[in-house]
Amino acid sequence: MTRTAKSGILLLAALFLCVFSARSQNATSSPYSRYGIGDLQFQGGARHLGMGGVSIGVPLNLQLNFQNPAAYSNLFLTTFELGANANLMEINSADARQEQHTVSFSYFALGVPLKSKRWGLGFGLMPYSNIGYSVKDPQTNVLGEVETRIYQGSGGLNNFFISTGVRPFKNTPLSIGANVSYLFGVLGQDRRIEFDNPVNFNTRLLENTSLGWFTYNLGVQYTIDSLRLSPSDSLLEFDKLIRPLEDSLVHLDDVARKASDSLQAGYAERREFLKNRIRQLRQERGDVKRRRERGDWSLTFGATYSPAAELHARQTYTATSFKYFDNSSRDQIVVRDTIAYVEGAEGRVKLPVGLGFGASIRQGTRWLAGADFQTQNWNTYRYFGASDSLADSWRVSVGGQFTPNDRVLKNRYKTVQYRAGFHYARTFLQLRGNQLNEMGVSIGLGIPIRRASTFIQFAAEAGERGTVESDLLKERYLRFTLGFTISDRWFLKPKYD
Repeated sequence: MTRTAKSGILLLAALFLCVFSARSQNATSSPYSRYGIGDLQFQGGARHLGMGGVSIGVPLNLQLNFQNPAAYSNLFLTTFELGANANLMEINSADARQEQHTVSFSYFALGVPLKSKRWGLGFGLMPYSNIGYSVKDPQTNVLGEVETRIYQGSGGLNNFFISTGVRPFKNTPLSIGANVSYLFGVLGQDRRIEFDNPVNFNTRLLENTSLGWFTYNLGVQYTIDSLRLSPSDSLLEFDKLIRPLEDSLVHLDDVARKASDSLQAGYAERREFLKNRIRQLRQERGDVKRRRERGDWSLTFGATYSPAAELHARQTYTATSFKYFDNSSRDQIVVRDTIAYVEGAEGRVKLPVGLGFGASIRQGTRWLAGADFQTQNWNTYRYFGASDSLADSWRVSVGGQFTPNDRVLKNRYKTVQYRAGFHYARTFLQLRGNQLNEMGVSIGLGIPIRRASTFIQFAAEAGERGTVESDLLKERYLRFTLGFTISDRWFLKPKYD
């Protein structure tokens, strides 16, 4: 079996696994996932997570950038990425603490250069939001009876996307891109009021909403490259001067061999002049090359825009009164009456406008540092025409990457990419007069295997969200992401067989 066939089978198997995982997972245990469309997931890979989420202004050529489609214009090899998450969470209230853990699929994507370093195309699948909570709230009603209000939820939205990025003008540092996504999934909610007194009937409202529709976002990147600022310092310019002189020297030697002895002195003088000039230009070229290696830097600016979108939704809900067959075990329900039943009610879920800005500075391939700012106006969010406890949100990310020496062939430790980052966010959760904040720090590694274009990606993030004030909850989390990046010439036709 050829390597191309093996790669194709690997991709199909990975795609099947990712689709199955995305449809069946319950990847969060946060009580805050009951609001809006659930816990929003970072739309990026392990490399970006290791840098605090910095990605909008980061151009990549051997790895994919899911946040800014304009970066696909930098691809020059077919690139495949796959990742998974493990989350450890501690949930704290004013007087209690609980621990949860989940493991879930993170992302799958494939990028193909349609024209190397000019036009790229990619597609992929990743979670967009996750719902997974179970909350019990015991209360005493006006009759002095204890009733427990139970809130449970599961599901979420998945994002299947197709992205493309292109440099519209040759030899210009401007890239533009577009991303078309199909968001789909099911949001499930189960709300109950249960009494300790077995005589009373309990109440249950079960609601399932299927959503799906297209959204899109646009991106742009502009790079200021130090090697483009001085065309006279280009190695190509020196090569253009050296080659004609070398050709002239070869031609002069041919003529001198056929010339008479009286003309040899003149030819020798001319030959020495050409050799000295070539030697001088080569020395200057070497100086420029060494200066470029030390001063090869670039500054990239990026921006993204996501317009408001309306997802098509169909909702089924059932309201019943019931008792437990055995009040001590509570594993079998006896329904007394169906209070309400609606199947397939159509509606819309409106998602807000989003803006993102980013910048990064890079020195050769040794280090990179950048920052992002993103904002969304969740005040405009509507779920079947109703608003929720949401407010406008924003997020700031800062991070970087350092590679000791990516040109060393024998010492693999020097080619490891070391990453670190930080993020601070004003989340969209507006509860009991408090808009919740989130902050986290992250570290990451990019470990090359087999060759420099294949990496094991690892990221670890520690952070917290929320507060214990006003009877709210504070979440502390530790998130691990393991990913793989494989770049190769899978779809390029060989010139020789």
